[in-house]
Amino acid sequence: MTGTRYKRRNYFIKKNFQGKLILGYFLFVVMGCLIFTVILAVLSADSLTVIYQDNDLQIGQTPFMLVKQLITANWIFIVAGSVFIVFAAMMITHRLAGPLFHLERAVDNMSRGQLNDIIFLREKDEGKELAAKLNHFNKELSQDLKHIERQSHNIEDLLVQFSSLNPKNATFEDCDSLFDSIARQNMAVQEIIEKYQLLDE
Repeated sequence: MTGTRYKRRNYFIKKNFQGKLILGYFLFVVMGCLIFTVILAVLSADSLTVIYQDNDLQIGQTPFMLVKQLITANWIFIVAGSVFIVFAAMMITHRLAGPLFHLERAVDNMSRGQLNDIIFLREKDEGKELAAKLNHFNKELSQDLKHIERQSHNIEDLLVQFSSLNPKNATFEDCDSLFDSIARQNMAVQEIIEKYQLLDE
């Protein structure tokens, strides 16, 4: 993530997060099917169904007969559909969990003072807008800190010049010029700091 692109092959980046989402998708589909089954059972509770299969005539209440026949005839499709739901949920959550993992790592690095991370997300990943904003913030803050560092070095050089002045030969104009230069450098630092609203402790 530190400025280089690479292809991710691990589909379980945040296992806890992805596991909860996959389970949620699966339960949502299963509960939806169960709700429709219950509705069908309630609407057809007072009816009977006759099934003729393998020279065997079966009579029973419609809901139970339908569910029994549905499971018997389509259990392969039910299992395959369940596997497909889990796989599709894994692919969808990967587009969420991957960016979330990289965004969290970038924020952790920022909190440790590492502003040189560039967040690269794939084309179909979610959170690209947030990643772009974090990249922009890191770039702006890095530039401001570089300016402050440059001003600090200038102030340090001016202080060295001031300390090297000979009190006997130094004129008021020399001292005033050095003080004026230090004040200008300090003002430039203050202008950068004033761009930010700092948290009061």
